[in-house]
Amino acid sequence: MDNLTFAIIVFFLAFPFGFWRARTKFRSRDWMLAVHIPVVFIILLRIYNKLHFNIGFSWMSVVYNVIAFFSAQYLAGLIYKFYLKNKYARNKS
Repeated sequence: MDNLTFAIIVFFLAFPFGFWRARTKFRSRDWMLAVHIPVVFIILLRIYNKLHFNIGFSWMSVVYNVIAFFSAQYLAGLIYKFYLKNKYARNKS
């Protein structure tokens, strides 16, 4: 598995947690869980990747993964804030 494929997997793994993070209060327990639970899965996926595909560590993969993780969290928060939150508010009134 190459770095780009792994970064795409990280993006899609972190995206639903970004929705959860956007619905919670800033720095609450749920907010912290929404940010840190996908990190555990990413670490496990990296270990699986190392064991089964024998792909070593590279700094570019870390950069790609960090960018994918934070962009997924940010994009999911934007989608929730500007589309879903307003859509639900319009349906309630």
